Amino acid sequence: MQRHALRGLREVLPFFQNPGICPETGPGSRTVFDVGMNNGDDSAHYLSKGCKVIAVEANPILVQRGRVRFQAEIASGQMVIEALGISHRPGKVPFWINEERDVFSSFDLARASRGGMPCHSVVVECITFDALLKKHGVPHYLKLDVEGAEPHCLASLHSMGLPQYISVEAESLDYLLLLWQLGYRQFKIVDQMRHNSRFPDFTNDNQFSRLAKRACAYADRFKNRVVKVPFPRGSSGPFGEETSGSWQTLEETAYNWLHLHFGHANRGSLNPDSWYDFHAKAPRAPVGMHRVASLSARNVTPIWELRPRAPGFVIHSNHAEA
Repeated sequence: MQRHALRGLREVLPFFQNPGICPETGPGSRTVFDVGMNNGDDSAHYLSKGCKVIAVEANPILVQRGRVRFQAEIASGQMVIEALGISHRPGKVPFWINEERDVFSSFDLARASRGGMPCHSVVVECITFDALLKKHGVPHYLKLDVEGAEPHCLASLHSMGLPQYISVEAESLDYLLLLWQLGYRQFKIVDQMRHNSRFPDFTNDNQFSRLAKRACAYADRFKNRVVKVPFPRGSSGPFGEETSGSWQTLEETAYNWLHLHFGHANRGSLNPDSWYDFHAKAPRAPVGMHRVASLSARNVTPIWELRPRAPGFVIHSNHAEA
């Protein structure tokens, strides 16, 4: 895992001081945005839950496969596939397709070609994420897995409204802080290897629990490879209240993530051999209030003045230490 500093926080969004007035989607909304559709396994799960799915995918090969796989759902109007990339401005941009691992394809060549894997480029039409929100509305749940374009998507939510639930790959603490700034107040770190697990989630507090955690991880990995499971390898898994574990505060979530990030193997509950998503849940808005269009200057505080505290943990204006 690469080390990510908290870069440029003075350029990101102010956060809501009053989480009770955070915007959210309207009552009964069950639209899901699958941003980074890939092979469609996540979309298939959302469709099975009765959700309407707006799937976004830049890779034209995967788009074509998705249109074949979901032709019935597309014809019925339950699913829309947007063959687009997400960027900070609209236009045509080179997209790098990883020829060995589709999931690593990206607009960033370094990301797409990690480990020296071969890539080739295609030109893809891009739009801003707020344009997509204006077209389809703010979803009930937003899954983001777009290999580096996550900040563009998160920034758009500031003016458009908050999904009730959101998930984003936990590769940088910046993403967690952006979610806080937007108004989210409850968080989880979800282990992407444990979607099909029936084992308890051991902590790293002592040698026995660490050994048990490792043994369970090996068993889960074997199960995911050889058994037909509800969530195939690489899928984002369940969302909302169906995710495992309890909702946590920003401090608790960041404290756990930082232990993993800085290699403190005897702390927290995360497995260093796995990978994770941040999940967040928006506070309920008062009845009749589903969007806050603007906030006065006196009602916002810059994130760099925020100092979340937990034992052994402090956030500074331009870096994090554990």
